[in-house]
Amino acid sequence: MSPKKLTGAEIRDTFIDFFVEHGHTAVPSSSLVPGGDATLLFTNSGMVQFKDVFLGQDKRPYKRAVDSQKCMRVAGKHNDLDDVGRDDTHHTFFEMLGNWSFGDYYKKEAIEWAWQLLTDVWGLKKENTWATVFKDDQGDIPSDEEAAKYWRAQPGFHDGHVLYFGRKDNFWEMAETGHVVFLEISLVCAMSPCCIAHIPAIRRVRTPILV
Repeated sequence: MSPKKLTGAEIRDTFIDFFVEHGHTAVPSSSLVPGGDATLLFTNSGMVQFKDVFLGQDKRPYKRAVDSQKCMRVAGKHNDLDDVGRDDTHHTFFEMLGNWSFGDYYKKEAIEWAWQLLTDVWGLKKENTWATVFKDDQGDIPSDEEAAKYWRAQPGFHDGHVLYFGRKDNFWEMAETGHVVFLEISLVCAMSPCCIAHIPAIRRVRTPILV
């Protein structure tokens, strides 16, 4: 099966529809200027509107959410200005597609649904898809063998297509410390290991998925 040619709008719509079908509530994008948050000038990631939920300071009437969040990265720790124009993955303004779990599912379901979305819905070739998982180059944090196991368990995924990377490439850190854990087909958080699906020679696929 050849990869489907999709517009940006079609990618957004199929992503949201897929996760709504899997029990997620569609949540509108929050403002680019986060209200009531003095720590940010602009919304710079999909998790911003859910920060208080992760910190236990707010509750939502749902445990699963999906959104397309408008983001701006022109200042602060996550500033992409220096990388814009040097590759095809960095932008100052972009939409971040995210599916979020608030104490509901974790790595197993996140990876299974990511695989289904990438290969069944978007038609990406299974033999061309790789995943990276975290292995601490400093030896302080255990390797993420759980995520590696789930990637290898996906139908059609090649066992040898799991690669291990360290803190520079597979550790997403929003602040110097943190305990909020979520994913980016990856495992992402205020500070956490992550695993990312890659399509070589095309571009990195980064789909935020809470685990």
